Amino acid sequence: MKKSIFFLFFPALLLASCNTTSRKEGSRVITVSIPPFEYFVKAIADTDFVVNVMLPPGADHHSWEPLPRQITALAGSEAFIINGKLGFEYAWMERFKEVNPGMKISDMSEGITLIQAIEEGHESHHHDNEGVDPHYWLSPKEALKIAAKTRDLVSGLNPEATQRYNERYENLVATIDSIDRIVTDILKEAPVRTFMIFHPALGYLARDYDLEQISFEDEGKDASPARVKELTDLTASRGIRIIFIQAEYDIKGAKLLAEETGVVLISINPMNSDWESAVMEIARAIGDRK
Repeated sequence: MKKSIFFLFFPALLLASCNTTSRKEGSRVITVSIPPFEYFVKAIADTDFVVNVMLPPGADHHSWEPLPRQITALAGSEAFIINGKLGFEYAWMERFKEVNPGMKISDMSEGITLIQAIEEGHESHHHDNEGVDPHYWLSPKEALKIAAKTRDLVSGLNPEATQRYNERYENLVATIDSIDRIVTDILKEAPVRTFMIFHPALGYLARDYDLEQISFEDEGKDASPARVKELTDLTASRGIRIIFIQAEYDIKGAKLLAEETGVVLISINPMNSDWESAVMEIARAIGDRK
């Protein structure tokens, strides 16, 4: 839905928000812009809040635009947790605030040590906020900051449960620390520390665990034949053994490269709402390549 169409829906959205099917009657709602943030809210707040996830499974966050039902669900939310560096958030934030001017907005990118998205010697043209890489949640070290901000948010919304939230937060920190140690142990023995990926979603994981990611896409599009040839040579010279792919992107070039070089294609889901599984499958895929 284009922003110019929004006002055609706006009155109906406000009316529909009183009877939205996205939440149970009487329940309290927090909206998150992307699925991974659901993990942190549930880990700390448990069932105190219904979590409304805005970006649907399989959607490309670079081009996605919210449908009326997503905006309707937002109208009943007490808070909106955003990534802070995604294009659809910037494009639609004014409209989101008009639908629900009283909701608290928590930007999870605040306090994150952000990476400028530089790929293969040139600045990225397909990340959203002046070339900033928005995929910080995939590093356990940055996930600790997300957990703390989530704890602060839900405690502010529901002060009487602060002690319980603090206890659950400490449990979550212990879990993240454990995953950090496991990932460190897995990756320290990785025989090859360079991997390819179609869309460069693992920059923070690579930075924090001394890895190197090489993006396969060419300015947001599948690699050209010339780029495939360049990557084929690079694969041989670096001993690269895996290419990570994601369902929402074209992978014809990746398949061609895999056929020519024998590297393994591994499908991952950085937008998985099961944050632990998302991080562990990536680490094991890198560490298990003998």
